[in-house]
Amino acid sequence: MQNKLLLLLLIGLFLTGCNVPSSMMPEVQREASGVLWDLSVPETGGPAEKEPERTDDIPVPTNTPQLYKPVDFEAAFAEGTAAEVYYAAEPQISPAGGDGTDSAQWLYFSPAEYSSGPMDVLYAAFLNNGNSTWTEDYSLVFYAGSNPSKSDGFHPAADTPPGDRLTFEIPVTNQDPSWKSCWQLKNSSGVPFYEFCYNHGNGADSPAPQPAPNVPGNSGNGTFWGFVKTEGTAPERYSDEQFSAEFLSSSPSSGHTFRAYDHSEEISVSFQNTGSAVWDSSWSLVFYSGYNWMHANAFSLPGSVGPGETAAFTLPIEIIEDNDTWFTCWYLSSPDGKNLADFCFNYYTRS
Repeated sequence: MQNKLLLLLLIGLFLTGCNVPSSMMPEVQREASGVLWDLSVPETGGPAEKEPERTDDIPVPTNTPQLYKPVDFEAAFAEGTAAEVYYAAEPQISPAGGDGTDSAQWLYFSPAEYSSGPMDVLYAAFLNNGNSTWTEDYSLVFYAGSNPSKSDGFHPAADTPPGDRLTFEIPVTNQDPSWKSCWQLKNSSGVPFYEFCYNHGNGADSPAPQPAPNVPGNSGNGTFWGFVKTEGTAPERYSDEQFSAEFLSSSPSSGHTFRAYDHSEEISVSFQNTGSAVWDSSWSLVFYSGYNWMHANAFSLPGSVGPGETAAFTLPIEIIEDNDTWFTCWYLSSPDGKNLADFCFNYYTRS
């Protein structure tokens, strides 16, 4: 019995030692623990100062949730560099120089550039935005391209002070379907201070219809011209509100039989202008495939054809062969080469 009491006493003493509060632990143990694990404790052994919380990186809600933090837009824009603004110059018009004493601003052309109709007078208007008065000693002088007039230069009809407008009237004698003409404004000393170019039609010189390669006689490879076959294709068909056409008919109709051997015939073809543009001599019928017995690769439109009207081409054809089958293909070309309508004419020659 005594042994049991002694055992219970020992167990009680052991449990009491394990549950002693830390405040009752010897001071030396507390100091050792602070040095080993609490690295923020100063050397004096005093309690560590708490580091202040950082708030500068904490996101603050804004009216624009895409922004990380509020932005002073007025300050941001004030610090930015102003962007340079570029304005496209009028086509084919550029200043040739000038120090402000002589300066011009283009206003308008009449008719407008790339007009295809016939004209008798070209009006070119300019604003005197310099500091000098344009007198009768000033001039408009042709210098490049195709001169549409018989004269190479024109003078103001009256003085044009700064701020006023001057209109030159250029009489046009060039009736080609397309041309480009370049001019300079010169002061009383003959020094150019402005230049411009005017485009009529498609702006390129349009040569007369070129002879077809298969002209009478033998071709370069020894083949008789009437037997030379062109393997070609027309440009892709084009149509819009302004440029549009419909092939109507041919006379005689395709599949016609001509009497054989050496004599001449005619083929007439017609188209309807289904667009809004007026056709003139800058429109043409262009050969592109088959046999060309017409001796020309292109024929200009005779006269003028308005919207809804009918255009007719008459092609001379030379008949040279007996008992065979032939074809010739053409397309209606706008001044800039668009294919508005095309056709192939099939025919026979029989003796």
